[in-house]
Amino acid sequence: MKFPIQRLHIIFTTVSLLWGLSSPAFAQQIWSGTGRIVSGAGEGGLVELKLEITDKNVQFLSGPSKNEPPFQLNNSTGLNGTVNMNAGTWQFVQTGNELGVSLSQNNPYRIIRYRLFPKP
Repeated sequence: MKFPIQRLHIIFTTVSLLWGLSSPAFAQQIWSGTGRIVSGAGEGGLVELKLEITDKNVQFLSGPSKNEPPFQLNNSTGLNGTVNMNAGTWQFVQTGNELGVSLSQNNPYRIIRYRLFPKP
């Protein structure tokens, strides 16, 4: 038995619509990149950072805040904002497809600046 092309089109369209309705509505993105310790303990050293961002919720997948709970950036201008966590104060500034992240720590004292990019 052969299905006419129109029937296949209707079946695929229906399945696509049902999939869209049952899928969660969120935008998830992984950002990763390299940072440099610009001041303090370990100055000049390179470090890596990886984040998972779902809508405005940020979860550290690596780095000093890896084991801390996710947090939310509460603004409407992209991934911009500041948050205080156990590891220190994180500042986020998004410019196009680049996310600038700075970490200021007190114990030990250091400042790290990261450049992160979205991963496909």
